[in-house]
Amino acid sequence: MTHVAMPVELPDAARLVLPEVRNRLPRISQRVTDEIRATVPQMTPGEGRQQLIYAAVNTAASYFLDHALGTQTSSAAIDDLYRRIGFREAEAGNNLTAIDSAMTVAVRACWDEIRVVAADRGVSPGALDDLREALDSFNAHLAAQVRHGHEAASRAREEDTGLARQRLLDGLIAGAEVADLEPSAVVAGWPVPTHLVVSAIELPPGTELDTDDLPTAVLCGTIRDRVAMVTEGAHADGAVEAVRAQVPDARLAVCWPVERRDAPSAYRWAQRALSLVRKGVIPARPVVDCAAYRTEIWLHAEPVMRRQLAQELLQPLFEETQNSREILSETLLVWLETRESAPQIAVRLGVHPQTVRYRWRRINELFGDSLHDPEFVVQMTLLLRASVPLWLAGDQSDFERYREGG
Repeated sequence: MTHVAMPVELPDAARLVLPEVRNRLPRISQRVTDEIRATVPQMTPGEGRQQLIYAAVNTAASYFLDHALGTQTSSAAIDDLYRRIGFREAEAGNNLTAIDSAMTVAVRACWDEIRVVAADRGVSPGALDDLREALDSFNAHLAAQVRHGHEAASRAREEDTGLARQRLLDGLIAGAEVADLEPSAVVAGWPVPTHLVVSAIELPPGTELDTDDLPTAVLCGTIRDRVAMVTEGAHADGAVEAVRAQVPDARLAVCWPVERRDAPSAYRWAQRALSLVRKGVIPARPVVDCAAYRTEIWLHAEPVMRRQLAQELLQPLFEETQNSREILSETLLVWLETRESAPQIAVRLGVHPQTVRYRWRRINELFGDSLHDPEFVVQMTLLLRASVPLWLAGDQSDFERYREGG
């Protein structure tokens, strides 16, 4: 049988206080729980956690009072409870700051209740010194149990390969320094290469990806409700095949190889590629090769700027009907990109050369000498390259904004 030894023999005056405190224990435990809720915000989420706090306070106080009154009971149950509290905090990835604060609040609130009872019984404050020392000693013992549980869970987390792989993935996507990644890399058995291929994965609703079933060369997991995948270039194709074999309807945007430090940017580009697929700017294929759409990914990095430039530079087009606007912008874009003759442009557009000449006359009427301004032409080319696919996909927000006055 184990128990927490009291550091001194408590005087009779102090023992007169404890039975009444014991009678008030349910109310005291509730008060302590409420004070912890009010002063330690990290401890408040969830009704289950509140019940745990009350149970921990009530059980610890019961043991302390019984033991102080001379009942030699085992501390095994209370020790185990507080070790499990520490273990749970570590499992959740939390440090012990909130627990330490909660225990400090608990001791202060309990002591306030003891002093009130002592005053009612005419016990002087000096007679309570040994009792306070015993309470502080008991609290230190419980804090040690919490630390033991936290350390045990922390060791288990460090040795958990799956958790280490997720931490490594999180670190790479967050742009962590290689020195900070190394501990997780060692546990995960995944040496961090100098160059990476980063992919973003879009799963159909209601489906899940079993990352444990993917090749060990692949880091894959959920980051902010999205699925990210990282691997070396040599394993990129195999990783894509493994994902599609498991979830055939998944869509992947695979970025080009980047240096390790650029992994956060690569993930952002891959996510943008998926977004542009949804908008109709990039063709909806099962696997999107981001390298083939670098320009689109780049041009749509600043949607507000694209929209503002469109309002400024494309005003003549916005005055046209929707059909005229679409055929003129498409023809103008082909000319800006190729500078080919009317017959050649006609072949690309699948229309008669005379139709192209008619459109070109209208384009010159709209933009005039601006088409001879090199800076205007560059801006117009990029702007149309970013905007025409949106318009053809049915996005009319640019024109709605223009009609509303910008």
